[in-house]
Formats: sequence, C-alpha cells, structure tokens
Amino acid sequence: MSVIPTIKAFFNANRQYAIVGASNNPTKYGYKILAWYLNHNLSIIPINPKEQEILGTKVVNNINDVVKAIASHQDILTYKTSSVDGLSISFLTPPKITRATVQDIGKIDGYKDVIKGLWFQPGSYDQEVLDAAQDLGVFEKVIHEGNCILVSGENGMRAAGL
Repeated sequence: MSVIPTIKAFFNANRQYAIVGASNNPTKYGYKILAWYLNHNLSIIPINPKEQEILGTKVVNNINDVVKAIASHQDILTYKTSSVDGLSISFLTPPKITRATVQDIGKIDGYKDVIKGLWFQPGSYDQEVLDAAQDLGVFEKVIHEGNCILVSGENGMRAAGL
C-alpha cells in the first residue's frame, strides 16, 4: 500500500502541527524538523516538557494540552488552535515515550476528530507504538516505515496543494 495518500492527508492549509520531542540542540532531529516546519510557514507547536522556547517559538509542555484545546475550540498560548481543522503530529521521542504519549492521547474526549495524522519519524516507534496507534483507531492516519518528513514532506505538501 502506498503511503503517499497518508502523507498528503497529513497536510492541510487550516491544520495545526505539533512536534513531540522538539529540541534546542541544532544537532538533533527535533531541532531540524522544527526548523523544517517553520521554514515552510506551517503553524507548528513544539512540545517539550523542559523548554519554554525553541527557535523563537513558544513551547507547550504536553501534547495533551494541544489536543484538548483543539477538541474544545480553544486557543493555547499564542496559537490560534480554536479555528483549525485538526492536528497532525510528528514524533521524535524514543519509542517508550511515543507509546505512552499515544496512549495518553487516547484518553482525551474527541481525540479521533482532532487527530488528522501521526508521523512517526525514524527511531521514534516500534511495534508497540504501532499497536497503540491501532488501538486508538487512527492507524490509517499513521506514517512510519522509515519515512522522514525531511525527505517526504515537500512532496506531501505539494500533493495537498500547499
């Protein structure tokens, strides 16, 4: 099965994006992928429990806060999450943290309407993470199998008309 339709669906002009595992360290992919989103003028929220700002962008400590804000049509910090069509999330955390995060998202009322895509970047997932996404009922929205947004993101944006 082709992953191209899933990558295309990840992107939308009225979408909020989040990166779980954003980093202030320029050598880490959590920094490079955040920079990619910013360079493409996408509305990105970095998620990191230890930082306040990365690349001049305000950080939210927990992805659950973003999911809840979108589900209840509320803004969070300076982000206009009240009017978006949903949330697409890139994960750059170790599989154990990714799995726990995915499971926590599943406890939020309305998460299925909010989540438009989960992009598990290389190294952020294992079979247990994929099983957790399957348990949420959002597996058709999952991008994995070694696909990296730094490689496949441009094509997905073009396919989505961005």
